[in-house]
Amino acid sequence: MSLQTGHARSRRVAEIQALVSRGERVAAMAVLEPLLRVDGRDPQLLSLAARIHHESGNELQAVALGTRAIAIREHPEPYFIRGDALRALGRTEEAVADLLHAVKLEPNVEAIRLALVAALEESNRPEEARVALAPIVDRANGGALSERAAYEHGKLLVRAGELETAVQVIDGAVAHASPGSLPFIMLLHLRAKALDRAGRFDEAWESVNRAHDSRGVVFDPAELKRRTDTLIGYWNRAKLLEAGRNSNANHTPVFVAGMPRSGTSLVDQVIHAHPLAAGVGELNSVETWAEAVDDAVLRGRPELASTEFASVARRYLADVRNAAPRAERIVNKALGNTRILGHLGRLFPGSCIIHIQRDPRDVAVSCVMGAFGSQRYPWTARPEWVAAAWRDSQRLMEHWSRELDLPILEVRYESLVQRGEPELRRIIDFIGLPWDEAVKDFHRAGRTVRTLSYDQVSRPLYADSIGRWKNYERHLEGIDWGTPSGAIG
Repeated sequence: MSLQTGHARSRRVAEIQALVSRGERVAAMAVLEPLLRVDGRDPQLLSLAARIHHESGNELQAVALGTRAIAIREHPEPYFIRGDALRALGRTEEAVADLLHAVKLEPNVEAIRLALVAALEESNRPEEARVALAPIVDRANGGALSERAAYEHGKLLVRAGELETAVQVIDGAVAHASPGSLPFIMLLHLRAKALDRAGRFDEAWESVNRAHDSRGVVFDPAELKRRTDTLIGYWNRAKLLEAGRNSNANHTPVFVAGMPRSGTSLVDQVIHAHPLAAGVGELNSVETWAEAVDDAVLRGRPELASTEFASVARRYLADVRNAAPRAERIVNKALGNTRILGHLGRLFPGSCIIHIQRDPRDVAVSCVMGAFGSQRYPWTARPEWVAAAWRDSQRLMEHWSRELDLPILEVRYESLVQRGEPELRRIIDFIGLPWDEAVKDFHRAGRTVRTLSYDQVSRPLYADSIGRWKNYERHLEGIDWGTPSGAIG
């Protein structure tokens, strides 16, 4: 009996499914790969592999594997996985098509239906999302929804302005969620958003701080300052020249630098709307490599720093070209760009940088109210920590402006949303493209922006969020924002 038939195969598949359900994806793949080598056309195994890659964030692999499974057998699982992976990649229309098909094949699986609801809401089709969600709400018959269903229902209610109902739905789910769990945290952040829009600002602040407290986030501003001091001391102009640069002066890459919630997603969406440009969101492959190099420097072992920057550049250019084959400019807004501009200058000497700034008090409120990952961005949990990160960001940008040869365009978020077209034209001119009227309709791009700003960049420019910090002024008292000149309006 082969591994692919009978009870032996069933036991292996059950073992893989159990490992996946426990989050042990590496172990699951180790069991799965030998089975796929025996029969690479088994649709169930291909679907399992697609699911593992999807849950690991390897969305392109998930799409490819899901496509192979679908070609062999029509089943809701690979449509579901491929659709959710396409949603994560921002390929909205393809995602919705797959998820609609999955729901048609299996209308009673809640996870599939909720993925469709999320995709429709994120693609600015809230009424269709409500129709898709209705069977789940109806089945609850006034009782508490599951955590994920409550979250999706709450998002739609907030979007529709039904804020009190949203809070009630969320509270019903929070009561059953485990403190500190991801559903608990996400529900409390959504609750804060509803309360903020209802003008109940102190309650919103209490709700979001309850979420942060449940995570037990730890952050040391002095350690961040030390790391920044080391980077500034090491990556001076002489060191950058000594390190050399890539000889390929490709003009395709555009990098957006700036604090989270400062308008980086807006700039990305504006450029993406140009017919000759594209955005790849927060592609962090170069950032991951650069951080490993800088860790060697920070440990006092610069000799361990990688010198493979030419091959890193080639791989990055190949990746973004695959994502946008016809684009002349491709923008990347990875949140760590500010800290790695020295590396970007070496890798892509033909690139350009757009640095967007926003009033740090608005940045702080928006960061605290946003649901960022506690591991990577722990400083987003407290306004005084955001201020420390903002001060370091300012110091780094001043340093790069002095030491780098790359062109850097300074953009003020407030000017962008208030002045509109003149600022849009300035951005497009800076990246070397002719003006196109499509840029003004960036919010109609039909693209899912996979950041906290997705519902904001699907609207025309608006200035409502300027001065939002005033609603939370008493929670910001005594915070050091550094030198206010040119930064705080």
